[in-house]
Amino acid sequence: MQFFTTAAAFSLLAFGASALPTVLDASEVGARAAAAAAAIDPTLIPHFSIVAGSGKGANGVAIPTNCPPSRDEFIAKLTANVAAGKVLDIPITFNTDPKVKDANTQKTRATAMIVTLQSFTGKKGVGCPAAATPELSTQQKTGVQSP
Repeated sequence: MQFFTTAAAFSLLAFGASALPTVLDASEVGARAAAAAAAIDPTLIPHFSIVAGSGKGANGVAIPTNCPPSRDEFIAKLTANVAAGKVLDIPITFNTDPKVKDANTQKTRATAMIVTLQSFTGKKGVGCPAAATPELSTQQKTGVQSP
């Protein structure tokens, strides 16, 4: 009986130890972020029709001349935000599986991209308006991604 009690206690101790939260060092966090970054397929991000520097977005709406950002900058920022699961304090989700293209998933992706765009400078709401990327606004409404 003593053996059973000791073995049971050891099993519970081992299980309990494995349930404790782990602290990741900076290299582990970086590796996980890199893995998440590599998971975003650029085909999930539409090409923007508005050209930075024009100052005019969809329907003639005035936009900052640095909007929209370059595709590479945008993908990098979106990737970092998806890895973090948020943009500043706003939670986002982005299904990285390119095979999943249902309307709800596409709308959720568009929302994550618009939130990223609108807070592109690292300050909430200080970035590019949705008018700088009409493709994202349309995708958010319809669930259909433009090329």
